[in-house]
Amino acid sequence: MQLVCIDFETFFDKDYTLSKMTTEAYVRDPRFKVHCLGARQDKTFVVPLINRDDDFCGRLNTSAVLAHHAQFDGLILSHHYGIRPAFWFDTLSMARLVMPHAKSHSLGALAQALDIGKKDIPYEDFKGVQDLNSIPGLYEKVAAGCAADVELTYVVFKKLLPYVPAEELRVIDLTIRMFTESSLRLDKDRLTTYLRQTQAEKEDFLRQLGVTKAELQSSAKFAALLAQLGVEPPTKPSPSNPGEQIFAFSKTDEGMKGLLEHENQTISALASARLGQKSTLGETRAQRLLGMDSRGALPVYLNYCGAHTTRWSGGDAVNWQNFTRGSEIRKSILAPEGYQLVVVDLSQIECRILNWLAGETAILEAFKQGRDLYAEGATRFYGREITRADKIERHLGKTLELGCGYGMGWENFQYTCRRGALGGAPIELTESESKAAVKSYRASHPAVTQLWKDANTVLQWLHGNLENWEYSWGPMEIHTPRILLPNGAYLDYSNLTVVDNEYATTTRKGTSKMYGAKLVENVVQALSRAILSQAMLKIAQRYRIALTCHDELVYLAKTQEAPEALVWGLEVMKTPPSWCAGIPLDAEGSYDVRYSK
Repeated sequence: MQLVCIDFETFFDKDYTLSKMTTEAYVRDPRFKVHCLGARQDKTFVVPLINRDDDFCGRLNTSAVLAHHAQFDGLILSHHYGIRPAFWFDTLSMARLVMPHAKSHSLGALAQALDIGKKDIPYEDFKGVQDLNSIPGLYEKVAAGCAADVELTYVVFKKLLPYVPAEELRVIDLTIRMFTESSLRLDKDRLTTYLRQTQAEKEDFLRQLGVTKAELQSSAKFAALLAQLGVEPPTKPSPSNPGEQIFAFSKTDEGMKGLLEHENQTISALASARLGQKSTLGETRAQRLLGMDSRGALPVYLNYCGAHTTRWSGGDAVNWQNFTRGSEIRKSILAPEGYQLVVVDLSQIECRILNWLAGETAILEAFKQGRDLYAEGATRFYGREITRADKIERHLGKTLELGCGYGMGWENFQYTCRRGALGGAPIELTESESKAAVKSYRASHPAVTQLWKDANTVLQWLHGNLENWEYSWGPMEIHTPRILLPNGAYLDYSNLTVVDNEYATTTRKGTSKMYGAKLVENVVQALSRAILSQAMLKIAQRYRIALTCHDELVYLAKTQEAPEALVWGLEVMKTPPSWCAGIPLDAEGSYDVRYSK
C-alpha cells in the first residue's frame, strides 16, 4: 500500500474561518472552496483542482493517506470527493501521544520543536480571495507554502512513527473514520422536543428562583444559591495569596466547567446564567447536533489522546464523551436505514483493574462470584444487612467502592454523597459518618491502600532522572520519566516537578498536586483505555465503529445481525488481553431497534 501525504489550502475570510467555526460546519458550508491540494508520493506536487473521477482520486481510495489534522482533510475528501482512503495516518494525533506536554501540537509548533523548518504560508495575503489567480503571483506563493507544509508533515511523521505502536496507529485510523465516514443521523423530532423542554425548564427555573443579574454576579450570593441547592461551591487558591481559597467561578475554572456540565439541569442553568450565556449546555449541544444533521450525517469528533491518560476527549465544540447512554441526546442518535446501533460497555472496569493491580484478592473473588459489592460495602458501614431493596444505603456502598479507590478523603466523600453522584439521590452524612465510611473502605481494601504507598515510591523513580532505570509495576514498566503501558504506549511524566516539598505536574492549565493515589488513578484509567481499545480493534474487524464514550463502544450491525453482533461483542469485551489474564471482566450491552429512514 502506497503512502500519500496531503494538505489542502482552502478559501476563508474574516467570518468564514476555522477560528470561528467548527471543522464540520466549515467543510460543509456552501462557501467552501479548495484553492489547491499538495501531495507527496515519490515527490511533492501541488494541483489547483482535483476531480473525483481522475486517476489521482482513484489512487487515494487504495492508499494510506497522511495529513496533519486528518479530520479536516479527511472530511474534505469524503464529503466533496467521495474518497475514503484505505488507511489514515494523522501527525496531530501521533504528536498528542508522543509529545503530550508540548505547548501546541500545530504543524508549525511541531516543526519548530523538532527543528525541521517552519510554516511559510501567506494566510493574510489570500484571506477573502476567491480566485488566487486574480492576483499576480499569489497562487504560486500559496502553492509553494502548501508544498512546504506537505514536506513538514511527512518529516514530522517519520520522526514520530518509531514511538507510536502499530496498535495505536490503528486506533488513530478508527478515530479519524468516526468523523470522516459517519453515517449516524438524528431523530430530529425527539431532539427538538428535548431542546424546547430544556429551554422551558431553564426559563421556569430562573423565574421561580427570582434571581437578579446582580445576585448572579455576586460571588457570595451565587455561592449561597449553590449551597441552597445542595452543591458545594468550587474553590481555588487565590492568585495573590495562595494560602487563601477563593471561589472558582470564572469560565476557565475546572470547577465552573463542572457546574456547566452538571447532570442536574438546574445547576447547569444557574451556572450558564452566571456567565451570561443565553443557552445551557444541553441547549447548545442539541442546537449544534440539529445544525450538523441539516448538513448531512453526524461526524463524531474525538481527540485521540486528548487526555493525559491516553483516553479520548471531545472536540470540534461537540463533546460526544458527554452523551452518555440513557440521556435524551443519545436516545436521539440513530443508525442508518438497514442497520442498528449495538452498544457494549465494560462494567465497573476501573474498579476491577484497581483491585486486580493491587492484588485485592477478596474483592476479586467477589467479582468472580458475581456478588453485590455495593451492598456488601454498605453492610460493613451500616452494621446491618443491606440488600438491593435498600436503594439509598446501597448507593452509599456504590459510592464507597467506586469513589474511594483513589484515596478520596472524608470531606470529598461527604460532598460526593451530598450532590448525589453516580446517578443516586443526595445522601447527607455528618463529619463522623463520612470519616467512618472512608475508614470502612480502607479497612476492607488493605491491598489498595498499599498500592497508593507503592505509587508514592514510583513517583520517586519517575522524578529521579536515573539513566536506564527500569522497574516493573504490574503489566507496566517504569522508564524514568515515563511509564510503559502494555499496549506499547507511554504515560509521560517529564512534567513532574516538586513544589513546596510535594510532587506536582505542570501543564498549560497550571500546576496540580501529584501523589500516589492520583498516580494510581492515572494508570488505572490508562489500562482501562488499553483494554477498551484492544476490544475496539477486534470488533472493528467485523463491524464499523461509530462511537466510543468512556468505557463503551457503539458499532453498526445490519438489522438481522444485531442480536448476534451484541452477543459476540459482549464476549470480546469480557475476554481479558493476555497481559491481564485472570482479571474478572464483565460487560453489558444492548442494540437499538430504531433507525433513520
